[in-house]
Amino acid sequence: MSKRTVVIGSFVTFCLLLLSGCGHQLEVVAVTPVRGGISSVFTEPAQTRLARTYRVTMPVDGRIGHVDLLPGDRVEAGQPLAMIDRFPFEQRVEEAQAAVSEMEQQLRINAYDEIEKTLAIEMTATVEATRDALRAADAQVDAEKVRVAWAEKVRERNTQLAKEGSVSQQDLENAVLAAQTAQISLKQEEFIQAALNTLFTAIKLGPKYVEQWLGRKRLEREVSLQQLAQARTRLARAEYQLDLAQLRAPVSGVVLHRYSEGEGSLPAGQLLLEIGNPADLEVVSDVLTRDAMRLSVGTSVGLTAGDMRLQGIVKRIEPAGFTKRSSLGVEQQRVNVVVALSEHPDKIGVGYRLQARFHTGSSQNTLILPRFSVLQAADGSHYVFLIEGNRLKRRVVKLGLRNDRQLEIVDGLSEGERVVSVPDAEMKDGQSVRVAAEE
Repeated sequence: MSKRTVVIGSFVTFCLLLLSGCGHQLEVVAVTPVRGGISSVFTEPAQTRLARTYRVTMPVDGRIGHVDLLPGDRVEAGQPLAMIDRFPFEQRVEEAQAAVSEMEQQLRINAYDEIEKTLAIEMTATVEATRDALRAADAQVDAEKVRVAWAEKVRERNTQLAKEGSVSQQDLENAVLAAQTAQISLKQEEFIQAALNTLFTAIKLGPKYVEQWLGRKRLEREVSLQQLAQARTRLARAEYQLDLAQLRAPVSGVVLHRYSEGEGSLPAGQLLLEIGNPADLEVVSDVLTRDAMRLSVGTSVGLTAGDMRLQGIVKRIEPAGFTKRSSLGVEQQRVNVVVALSEHPDKIGVGYRLQARFHTGSSQNTLILPRFSVLQAADGSHYVFLIEGNRLKRRVVKLGLRNDRQLEIVDGLSEGERVVSVPDAEMKDGQSVRVAAEE
């Protein structure tokens, strides 16, 4: 073998080895962290809604005319929305008013007790007069008893004297007649006394009867007062239903939905219209609970709808979260965040879809890397692949603010150091690489 052949063979072997070594090197794109400003934002889908809507329902059972309003029609507060047949309700009010008037008249009649009072005075006077007459009758009976006793003594004495012949037969007969007459007079007076006693017993109950009658009238008055209260309650209910029997707009705004055209008998509670005020328009977005913890009331929010750009602030973060399955089938914990708009353009309506960018913070003159230059380990830490010569070196970094495109590097990396722009989780510490380009 000639010397020339050996040299050529050695050169070929060297080239093959060189090519073989180059085949094991991974081509990467390098990026260098730069200093600048960064705003921490995250983006979520959102939707417009009204902070409050008003559902107009049938206030009472009744007949209603046609509901002419359509979605989009403007209404003013108090504006009639449809006509309800009020005749049955007016009739009930009139009947209730008549019942109240009747009860009030009965109470006025019941309250008039002048006749009873006059009768009580007269009965009291009659009782006193009868008592006086009874006293006189008692005295007369006593007097007659004295006369009877005296006449009886005269009769007995004349009878004895007649036996002795001291008095004539005529005197004896006169004495007997006087005694009998006295007995008759006594019986007459006793009869009058008994009659007056009976009369007094009956008459003296008269004032008590009058008082009992007045007591009954007082009880009847209490019953009538309760009946009057019930009648007034029925009147108030009838008037209330009459007042309800009209359909007016609760607020100024626009008709959002028409649920029924009316035209016929409808039950109370039947949904007819939904009305809202466009000035109450707000935006709601369900965000991840970990992102919601970075928000507070007043946080700035940028909103986009096609080419339209709007601004708003966080108005309220609802206290209760919920579970929602993502488009990839992953269960996520989310919470609704309500955003108040700084302006209300006419082109944005209810139920419009938007993109909401929540601004959670900003920092100036800080070290920044592209978002895809940093990987996350299983333990939650973050790391980059540093390029040192033609080798990779894995280095843990600490992140600060972040957004959809950039990350703030708080610790672990210095200005001027190069890292892999878009690293792969399959890369290894110490792996040989070749920088194909710089960003």
